[in-house]
Amino acid sequence: MQRQEAWLGWAFVLPYALGMLVLIILPLLAVVGLSFSQWSLLDAPRWVGLQNYVRLANDPEFVQSSWVTVLFTVGILIVNISCALGLASLLNSRLRGIGMFRTIIFSPVVMPIVAWALIWKFLLQPQGPINVGLHGVGLPGANLLFDPATALWTVVVIEVLKAVGLNTVIFLSALQGVPKEIHEAARLDGAGPWTAFWRITLPMISPTFFLVFIITLIGALKVFTPVYVLTGGGPAGATTTLIVYMFKQGFQFFEFGYASAVATVLFVVVLILTTLQWNLRRRLVFYED
Repeated sequence: MQRQEAWLGWAFVLPYALGMLVLIILPLLAVVGLSFSQWSLLDAPRWVGLQNYVRLANDPEFVQSSWVTVLFTVGILIVNISCALGLASLLNSRLRGIGMFRTIIFSPVVMPIVAWALIWKFLLQPQGPINVGLHGVGLPGANLLFDPATALWTVVVIEVLKAVGLNTVIFLSALQGVPKEIHEAARLDGAGPWTAFWRITLPMISPTFFLVFIITLIGALKVFTPVYVLTGGGPAGATTTLIVYMFKQGFQFFEFGYASAVATVLFVVVLILTTLQWNLRRRLVFYED
């Protein structure tokens, strides 16, 4: 009976394990291997050792794209999580029409990302309604998507508007699990709304906050489609994140070895950040059980 159950368990696990092996693990190992070679599709891969990584260290475009990635990721984290937590707190209250408000907030999440980006690209054209409106209120030089000073933050806002609904729903479910009796006891003890939120609500939803933080961080590092559709990495490289830079090196310049080195660096960064956050959860996460 035990042997039969063991084989049955392996039978259920096998499709997922094969999928992980064929679609994730083997391609990942192949990318790491290609990062030590030079390959341009016109000839066979040629082993070059650490040459691609030395080139990365001395490539100003790679350094700039790394800095853009840091700014983009930090902007997404701050704006997305703060807005999601604020919206979830609002949705957690019993207000008239709150159900329709929830639908409106979540609806961008289910919209195709390319369609979402194309709509915003139309709205943000130099003669589009948004820039024309800014000209009408006294900002004649406003060109949000094509100005290097504002392009990155415009993309951040567009991405947050697209994805904030998912984090809002996650935070809302966590807030609804906080016992009301604890807030009532804190109110009787004289705690104000901010004190109750900081000392009671936030510690009790810290496991959810930790989950949302990791998901948002990894998602921000992997954002490609909206950036590429909206700006293509421009203007002047102002929105060229690491993943966009990797795409250009691989599929525009056909330097697959160099692109694989960029992908490997990005994978290592994500792995280090995730491991660091996982180790910090023991200090920052409460009531995980």
